Amino acid sequence: MSKHNHLKKVSRSALTVALALGLVVPVANSGEAQASGGGGTSQQQGPQLQKEKPKVAPVPAKDQPNRIVTNFNGNTKHEMAFNWYTTHHFKDAKVWVSEDPNFTNPKTFKAKSKKVKSKYVERDHNGNFIFKDVKKDDDGKPIKDKNGKEQSNGYFTDKNVSGPEWTSGDQQGEVNLTSQTEHTYKAHAKELKPNHTYYYRVGSEDGPKSEVGHFKTSGKKGDPFKFVQYTDTQNAFWNEHARNEAQFGADTLQRATQTAGQPDFALHTGDFVESAEVEDEWKDIYDQSRPSFMSQPLAAVSGNHDERPLDDDNDDKLLDRFNRHVNVPKGNNAMNGGSYYSFDYNGAHMVVANTNDNKKGKDNPDGKAIGKKQMEWIKNDIKQARKKGSKWVILNLHKPMYSKSYHALSDDDVKKVRKELTKEIDDLDVDLVLQGHDHVLARTKVLQHTDTKNSFVNAKTEDVKQVKGKDNVKYYDNPKGSVYVLPNTGGTKEYDSITDKSLKHIKKVRPELSWLKRKDLDHYNSLFALGRQPQKTDAFKDKHSNNRDSSSQNFSVYEVKGNKLKVKIYQLSGDMTKGEPRQTKLIDEFGIKKDK
Repeated sequence: MSKHNHLKKVSRSALTVALALGLVVPVANSGEAQASGGGGTSQQQGPQLQKEKPKVAPVPAKDQPNRIVTNFNGNTKHEMAFNWYTTHHFKDAKVWVSEDPNFTNPKTFKAKSKKVKSKYVERDHNGNFIFKDVKKDDDGKPIKDKNGKEQSNGYFTDKNVSGPEWTSGDQQGEVNLTSQTEHTYKAHAKELKPNHTYYYRVGSEDGPKSEVGHFKTSGKKGDPFKFVQYTDTQNAFWNEHARNEAQFGADTLQRATQTAGQPDFALHTGDFVESAEVEDEWKDIYDQSRPSFMSQPLAAVSGNHDERPLDDDNDDKLLDRFNRHVNVPKGNNAMNGGSYYSFDYNGAHMVVANTNDNKKGKDNPDGKAIGKKQMEWIKNDIKQARKKGSKWVILNLHKPMYSKSYHALSDDDVKKVRKELTKEIDDLDVDLVLQGHDHVLARTKVLQHTDTKNSFVNAKTEDVKQVKGKDNVKYYDNPKGSVYVLPNTGGTKEYDSITDKSLKHIKKVRPELSWLKRKDLDHYNSLFALGRQPQKTDAFKDKHSNNRDSSSQNFSVYEVKGNKLKVKIYQLSGDMTKGEPRQTKLIDEFGIKKDK
């Protein structure tokens, strides 16, 4: 068992006296009902502080295959990769693949297993998370006894918690993580037929098997296809029972799939979970997304939270955690909080970069978001794809080069790599750059690289003609530059569209941007065709906080047909936790037309 501090601690007024008298008291006002203007006085019961720690329940074993996902790994015409988990080990683990949903004469492919230590947050026997309220002095530092042990005001669980103070992460105490031995499985189906729908099950010959899933292999160059993009589901464990964030992420993908009309695959541009160390979060998002995950392959990009430990003060990143949960290639055999790789689909070339490749070292002395070896790999990979006749090149990465929130302008690793990467994007004729990380809606105009003396973000808008197609969509006519797309978030954590605010406000809430000048801000905003925070909130009036109350999610649908690539961005709205109906609305569309 290992102990980690998590984020911020609960408020503690008059708790010590109450505990000395053996009382059970509310921890804070997180459970108070919001005033509705009617004068009602009813309150929800909030978390209750108690002197003794609740009895910790064991982590339940689960040998029915779970956390199942299919990924591209190899030739997408003939191969498909699979990943799943069980608690106990099954030596005969495999995947069954058939052209027939009744599995007549299925092909079988053995899986390779690996024993892992997963970390789960302690729960009581009702399934609630257990938190410790650590005593603090006036400076906010833990008070320790003569033996150096942190003193406690008591314990509480997340039973009956609610309200923005809780969901934002302001009232969590300290949690313990308990280790659970589990087994991951990776299988690889080969010699499949192109442009073909297959059915599959994972499991073991004598043990549990999954329900039936399906996927489609790619076809020949020029065959039309479509895929959906969503990003930053980033569900936090402490909201599992308060305002479950994984259900929003799963719903975003489900509605993207329905809107697109069974896309050929889905793309997630990183930050699957809040903390990579907390297996509860992986399990929650995978379980709730299971119907969608089992109906299409997932092209997975690693985000910074997908390598992040629970303790914010711990600099030791979890370099293998992302790749435990997916079965994707590792370019240069490198695994650094994720991996970089590429795949071809019907003549389009998809490149997945790894912006967690930002640790300082021999390969990356400046701590750029992308190291030297990966940058060289990206260049060679795209050049080879172009030589082989790829019509379209799409670069997918987590950390954005351009967005309407603060990360693109504040993150040192992004600023250090932008000049080099955007020049390569230009030189390699990349058509689209699909991003994540900043939880805000942003879509640029067609951008070209320029020197820093001309633009502090190395970008200029291309003067390119737009032509209206028969579908009434305006297409950029043979652009030389690239369009950058960031579809907000698939989860509930929203950021402010900070560059739309006044310069005074920006410098107040993000002091690291005190260097920003009016002309810089005007230039930066001129690069965007679309940008805003769809969620209506007062949280950003006087500060920039990463709020977790959003019911406004976005996704993008990409359709490739012949010499045209069409992009549609959709807006979801409606709070499922309040029983509100979910609505899907098209808010932006554009296309790219290439004659060569």
